[in-house]
Amino acid sequence: MSADQQGWRMMFAEGRALAVVVFAGGVGLQAIETFIGSTLLPSVVADIGGLELFAWNTTVFIVASIVAAIFAAVRPFGIGPRGSYVLAALSFALGSLICGAAPNMQVMLVGRAVQGFGGGLITAMSYAMIRIVFPEALWGRAFALISSVWGVSTLIGPAIGGVFASLDAWRWAFWLLVPLAALLGVFAFRVIPARSGEAGMSSFPVPQILLLVGAVLAVSLASILTENVPTSALLIVLAVLAIVVLGVLDQRSKSHLLPRGTFAPSSRLAPLLAAMLLVNLAIICDIFVPLFVQNLHGQSPLIAGYMVALVALGWSSGSVVASSWTGARARIVLVLGPTFQAVATVGLALFLGLDNRNGDLLPLLPVGIALILLGAGIGISWPHLSTRLLRAAPEGEGDVTTASISMTQAFAAGLGAAVAGVIVNAAGLASAQTTAALVNASTWLFSLFTLVPLVAIPIVWTIVRGEQLVAVEEPAE
Repeated sequence: MSADQQGWRMMFAEGRALAVVVFAGGVGLQAIETFIGSTLLPSVVADIGGLELFAWNTTVFIVASIVAAIFAAVRPFGIGPRGSYVLAALSFALGSLICGAAPNMQVMLVGRAVQGFGGGLITAMSYAMIRIVFPEALWGRAFALISSVWGVSTLIGPAIGGVFASLDAWRWAFWLLVPLAALLGVFAFRVIPARSGEAGMSSFPVPQILLLVGAVLAVSLASILTENVPTSALLIVLAVLAIVVLGVLDQRSKSHLLPRGTFAPSSRLAPLLAAMLLVNLAIICDIFVPLFVQNLHGQSPLIAGYMVALVALGWSSGSVVASSWTGARARIVLVLGPTFQAVATVGLALFLGLDNRNGDLLPLLPVGIALILLGAGIGISWPHLSTRLLRAAPEGEGDVTTASISMTQAFAAGLGAAVAGVIVNAAGLASAQTTAALVNASTWLFSLFTLVPLVAIPIVWTIVRGEQLVAVEEPAE
């Protein structure tokens, strides 16, 4: 058995098998719901109405997820890891129950908010489990497992949603999640410790929480109002300003929402979180790929959906291959990650925005390669960025540090969707659904998103260079 196989086998050794089931099951449950939900929403609207509130399904879910990440960081009432995970599972089950029983879109949005809180807390606690349950030598593989679960869910989620939609049984798709979430809570109660060994926050950083929620709401509104380009752009600017003010307050305050050093340029945390934000932000440009594949390349919604799944395939494959690498190889993939993403966005700018309405598959070949590279870029670098962040956590702030990962991911998703919407509509997509407008929107979107990984490359290089200077090596497996 190779050393790599032995490392993966250790994930399940020493009584950790059930912990892996809970860990992977929680991530998978949220991931499958995400893809089932996106497939079912047209059927939901056709049944209960509420087309004008369609976009709010995603908005309330993202906002509630970030609120959940804040909950994981603040840990009110002294709730420990076990209590938080059980609460997350119950919230997800309750939200799914409400969604399945919704008589109208307003009630559906309530369910999505409750479900989003549960899903966001599951994600935050899954990252916490990595630090609490697994030894440090397995952290990289644990992050790779998250990527693998998301990749599989990307493939099966739309198919499950499509089956329920075709059977006109969208409510049962939500209700199916209820017993699964309840079972997850029972297992979590058995394997997750009641306490993490940290005291938690002595007081709530209320101003920082309000600023973060305000920034998220501004970004979410910007993603809905993308046809009004000036308003959306202003909301994005306000969101960025809110994060800047949050950083100043958090740096000076005795009570921190994010780990100490997050906003200090000289700290190890600052470049790590910045790089994580940027590599996550870079992949959000794929949200418009189905639109361009269908309308410019003449493909069906199913083909377009699975073209986007290539991003998840690249992410999962890259994580599994590179997660166990250490030393010089790990530093190389850290730099290669955003480099792959930059090459990918250039490829998408060149090849996706072509008038190929006759449905010829050959022009989609470079598009598929670019999408795999886009996912592989974050896949090979994410486990190494994440493990370095956990190791750099200030003493006593491990819970806050793990929660910052899910905050960063959720904020990147919302910000990326809003920025992408503003770009394509400023390029003429909203005002004219013509082939020329689609080509122009595609070219501008991916050309401008190329800047994101290009900014990430020097930041990652500072991380790598700092490790070389102090001769820091990853621990051997």
